[in-house]
Parts: sequence; C-alpha cells; structure tokens
Amino acid sequence: MARRVVEHRALSKDREELVVITVYEEGLNKERIRKDSIFSKKHAVLVKRGGKYDWK
Repeated sequence: MARRVVEHRALSKDREELVVITVYEEGLNKERIRKDSIFSKKHAVLVKRGGKYDWK
C-alpha cells in the first residue's frame, strides 16, 4: 500500500519561510488528499518494499 507525501510552504510569525511536509496514512487516494491540502503543489508517493518505504 502506498503513502502520499505533500509539501507546501508557509510563513512563521517571525516571517521566516517554513517547508511543511505531510505524510498521509496508507489507503487515502489522491483526490481526497488534494481536497484536504488545496495549497500544495508538490505531491509524491512512498511505496512499501520489504518492510521499508521507498520513493516511487
């Protein structure tokens, strides 16, 4: 089962740029994640291989 990874940028209270990376649980589809994170432009997939996750 694959896990989806989403990246977006935000500003802190001190006006510093932050990179926010969210790793979603297995089983969520791409359409659901795009609805939840509408500001994210970068989407990636992690695939489980032999007990470890690897980038697809």
